[in-house]
Amino acid sequence: MFVADFLIHWIDVLAQFAERLREIWRGRGALYIARETDGFRIRSADPGAPVLVAAEASAFPEDIRRRARRESVVLEWPKERIVTRRIALPEKAREFMRGVVDNRLERLSPWPVAQIVYGLAAAPGEQPGSLDVRVSIVSRSEVDAACAELAARGLTVDRVVTGQGGEAPVVLWSRDMRQAAEGRGRLRLAIGGGVAGFVAVCAVAGLWATIATTTFRDENETLTARARTMQKQARAGADPRTIAALPPQERAWVRKETSISALHLLESLSRSLPDGAYLTELRFEADKLRIVGLAEDAPALIAAFEASGPLSQVRFYAPTTRGPDGRLFTFSIEAHVAARLALTGG
Repeated sequence: MFVADFLIHWIDVLAQFAERLREIWRGRGALYIARETDGFRIRSADPGAPVLVAAEASAFPEDIRRRARRESVVLEWPKERIVTRRIALPEKAREFMRGVVDNRLERLSPWPVAQIVYGLAAAPGEQPGSLDVRVSIVSRSEVDAACAELAARGLTVDRVVTGQGGEAPVVLWSRDMRQAAEGRGRLRLAIGGGVAGFVAVCAVAGLWATIATTTFRDENETLTARARTMQKQARAGADPRTIAALPPQERAWVRKETSISALHLLESLSRSLPDGAYLTELRFEADKLRIVGLAEDAPALIAAFEASGPLSQVRFYAPTTRGPDGRLFTFSIEAHVAARLALTGG
């Protein structure tokens, strides 16, 4: 609830600020309108400026209406239609002047208080330390009728002031007093919509960032898991004891990844065997290979097998004997089979 109240107050402040900026922008110039017997007299803010319109017309010229949209429109109320009252107050009561007048309006006004608009002007009184407060009172219905008539002719009144009569003009009515709530309401809706749109965009962007971050984190975790698996495989390839410590599924996978293909091994052996030599027995278990066969030069097979690539630590595991024909020798060789993947520990 506190957040909602704060947001509403913040939007209201922005609406007031925007309305004030608009009034300042339109206040750069002003059109003054005075009611005459033959119509309306319109002039610029400069007292010496020529009269722009001084005739009765159903609608004002387009150039006047165009200026009214970018300048303030001030209606000068006839002096004979204003009821003026004067009150003497101490100088110290200046800041409480409006409250004092409000308390006395029922005695000062010829109309009910709800049916009037009024303005105040204070000047130094005849006695030292006193104020002469001039209260100008006008019937609200007459002001509303004049504003409606001008609106029908294309002009929207911003202020109603007392007419020229030797004294400084007093503001009797302002459009802010009547239409500020309605205007600020529209501004609140516009600003609130803008804020809601901005929050929605930020929420979508935040949601997208969250999803992207989660996706990146999942991919990173997957890559990390793969890297750890590769490290385990590397350590397993370097130390056979590590394979035995792995779970059955991982152990089978490591053996599959690191074991050499039987076809590749047979191809290497066939290239290494010299002409005239052949195998009678081949046994391949884990990383050990045992072969038995006949060859004319059995010792030369050791170097040939070591040069084949996948075989290392080649040796005779049984004595070499001459065959029945006296030409070939029976050999029994054991070798270590290198892993298919060249992995290093990490």
